[in-house]
Amino acid sequence: MTHTSRHHHDLEYLPCTMKFAHEFKDALAREGFPQHWVESAIPYSELKKCLKRIAAELRDCGLGPDALAKLKEISNVGPAYMYEFNESRFRPKLILWLEDGTAVDARLSPDTRNYLKELVAKHRGEPEILPAEILQDMNKSQCKSDEERSSASYELEQRPLVRRVEVPLSFDAEFFGLIQGDVTNLDALQAEEQKALCGEIHNLSEELVALTKPSKRDKKTDISRWRQLFEIYLEANVFFSAREQDRGKRNSANALRQLQWFQSEVTNRGTVRSFKLPESHAALNRFISINVTLLRNLSFQEINQTAINKILKKFDKRTTLGAREKFPKLIQSEPIMTETMAKAVCAQISQDIIKTVPLLADFLCPVCVSICWRPVRLRCKHVVCIRCTIALQRLRQAPCPLCREHVVLEADTDNIDPDLSALLKRYFPAETAEKQIELEIQDGIERFGVHYTHNKHSRCTIM
Repeated sequence: MTHTSRHHHDLEYLPCTMKFAHEFKDALAREGFPQHWVESAIPYSELKKCLKRIAAELRDCGLGPDALAKLKEISNVGPAYMYEFNESRFRPKLILWLEDGTAVDARLSPDTRNYLKELVAKHRGEPEILPAEILQDMNKSQCKSDEERSSASYELEQRPLVRRVEVPLSFDAEFFGLIQGDVTNLDALQAEEQKALCGEIHNLSEELVALTKPSKRDKKTDISRWRQLFEIYLEANVFFSAREQDRGKRNSANALRQLQWFQSEVTNRGTVRSFKLPESHAALNRFISINVTLLRNLSFQEINQTAINKILKKFDKRTTLGAREKFPKLIQSEPIMTETMAKAVCAQISQDIIKTVPLLADFLCPVCVSICWRPVRLRCKHVVCIRCTIALQRLRQAPCPLCREHVVLEADTDNIDPDLSALLKRYFPAETAEKQIELEIQDGIERFGVHYTHNKHSRCTIM
């Protein structure tokens, strides 16, 4: 059986002393990603260089972090500046709102005052606006209640007119264009990988149909071994946890740990050793390989997501413009920003592979929690075993045990599902035989008393 790699590292838990740019590059190489994946990764080093040019451009304008903080301090109109994005082209804009006298305020540095004077001069022919109009601009990107907007608008209308000016920057458009372009490439790569994985899953499912075909001669089928294997796999919850304490998507480190637990359990329980067909060993290796490939995709997504978060955090630290909150929402990249790919592939594994081998847990009676021998399909489409249906009718309990619709009392022998009965006998012969005997014993005791003995245990019946 193929074993998963154990030299997995999560960038979120690396020592802070290590430079992220170097560790990002090392992680891409260390994890053994295909070369075309590495080439499509976020260009972190290039983005860092671009960020230096942005910081220098702002400093040359006299609008470094200290200057923007001063503008906030001396502003009487509320927001002193806003950094926004043109959603169609992802082109950012830095907007300043300047009151009369702001450009010559002594609290600003000479470079900042000179630059603001030039900006005001260029916009001198444009009309001044009420401070309340600034609030309308801000509300486009910030959620506020009607009461908050009304109160803020009234306060701002009592203050002097201001001038709205746009700071002509160039390197920030290059910076965000790089991120957007690379995320688009990553999306395309992940779509290709998902398509390839789904193809492998489909091919494996066709092979498993032959390997798990029910047979009267046990040596010609591995259905019971694959059933046990898939029960262990579902228990592992490799990529998504169903437990209350950690419900939801697992990160790649936890997914790796669960996949290794699955492999260990399969080995410890002797499932692999008990395979009757040589093809089952190859099929299991392919099944593990599919999971490992999905795990590598998840790890690659996480590494790139970490790189995006790191560079946007660095951008805000160097500029104080607050892009970290707004820009990821504009990207709307499903494979990178969410667990969409993992959900899609796991759903395909469940539908195409696991469903090829019916699991006993999917065919239990909701009342007695054992296999539905002679299953009664109620009008609501839920299934209850015939023995429990009769018991509910004797107690005059009309509601379905699952949906509570009043359908139990109307059920009769015509509601027995012959197709499901045949499927259960075919895939669970031992369980259906055991349930049949159990119900026959219960019926015999009810009819003949406690001394009744089933012919499984004795050739004669004592009455």
